[in-house]
Amino acid sequence: MKPLLPRRQVRELTRLRTWWFWLAGWVGLAVLAFVNGTVRVVVYQDLVGETAARQIATNLLIIMIGVYTVVLHRRCPLPDTRAALAVGMAWTALTLAFEFGVGHYVFGTAWAALLADYDLVQGRLWILVPIATLLAPALVRAGRRNRRPEGR
Repeated sequence: MKPLLPRRQVRELTRLRTWWFWLAGWVGLAVLAFVNGTVRVVVYQDLVGETAARQIATNLLIIMIGVYTVVLHRRCPLPDTRAALAVGMAWTALTLAFEFGVGHYVFGTAWAALLADYDLVQGRLWILVPIATLLAPALVRAGRRNRRPEGR
């Protein structure tokens, strides 16, 4: 029996499905970041101070990004490093666009205040979040690929 679609079209549809799955996965990242920031403000910021609380929240979010990316990769593995890097770039672009767009145009936060979160000299570690977001898909894909049993 002849297949309904040629293999090339099946591969393209699979790649497209994978791309949309991972692009939609960014919404989960946004939810994690929102919950993380809310917990920071409500639970421990008054106890440890704003700078320490932001540092703790940044590290927690980086861990959450890694775990979340592993979960997504188990559900829909990225086919190659190029796709993983493309997903990381898309996630990072969406994250920065959301952060600066909503921060400035919705909440009215000044550009200088938004950029202050990226000032390592002042103890702000937030720059590590976009870096983690960029690299997480490729690092998880590389790590998961290296864990495959022999013969696969």
